[in-house]
Amino acid sequence: MILPCYNGSATLDVQLEALTRQHWPGGWEVIAVDNGSADGSPEIVRRYQDRLPDLQVVQAYTPGTKRLGVPHSYNTGIKAATGDAFVFCEADDEVAPGWLEAMGQALADHPFVVGRLEHRKLNPAWVHPPYGDGYQYAGLARYRTPPHLEGASAAAFGLQRAFYERLGPLSLEFPMGHDMEYSWRAQVAGYALHFEPRAVVHYREKTRLKDRFRQGRNWGWDSHRIERHYGVPPRRLALAGQAVHMLRLLPAGIGAALWAATGRTGGRRQLAEWVFNFGWAVGKGRALLTRSTPAAPPAADRPAAEPVPPLTPQP
Repeated sequence: MILPCYNGSATLDVQLEALTRQHWPGGWEVIAVDNGSADGSPEIVRRYQDRLPDLQVVQAYTPGTKRLGVPHSYNTGIKAATGDAFVFCEADDEVAPGWLEAMGQALADHPFVVGRLEHRKLNPAWVHPPYGDGYQYAGLARYRTPPHLEGASAAAFGLQRAFYERLGPLSLEFPMGHDMEYSWRAQVAGYALHFEPRAVVHYREKTRLKDRFRQGRNWGWDSHRIERHYGVPPRRLALAGQAVHMLRLLPAGIGAALWAATGRTGGRRQLAEWVFNFGWAVGKGRALLTRSTPAAPPAADRPAAEPVPPLTPQP
């Protein structure tokens, strides 16, 4: 089990407590990957040494160098792991009872497993999904335009080791969209993503508006770069169209801010959604202005992998 962390002290205990309630009959290990935290996160993890099996803290950050993102932490954790399968979880979420067992059982038959994201338990009502149950609750989202591939969040990934070694590590070229890129890379190589609804992760949303804007901006930036990397042709006059789209968003943002000022949940929810969407538009606009193409992801030049044989996983 790979748990990346960077300054996660505010929420880390919730996830670690949830992990103490997990069970896997084949034995399992917990690899907590610290990325140079300055808030005592490694010390919080070490307090669980007697309550979590084979717990170790590894360091992904080298002082004096550039701090790399979450995909680097996942790759670092996998290097330290000894099992024949890996499951990912994050320091600000909470895995539900039975999550590990459901992931482990699914990984016995599928090389790439994705769990369910639940968006309500850890979040105030005004950031609950505005429509339905939210992203990755009922299944995987498929891209609405070519190449029509599915995407998934790394916060609920499970990977067989043989599959990971054939496909290669998560790409550092896409700090926010590494999970989208890895999902696409797998499908281009001929693998299917298996959605496991019994493996539930309570997902924590951003609640500060500036964090939601930054998250949306980074997603917009990476998503367009991934499209370009996989040869998705840009729409005609894409940059001009994006500029018009951003201008049209501004009146809606003013209206949402005025409604949120009344203190009503609906107004705060609308403002939170608008801030994320406007951040996405800004990020995509910036990507459209940038003509450079990201480097090929690891193992991208390898031939399509043969099917990975079923394993008896040890998450």
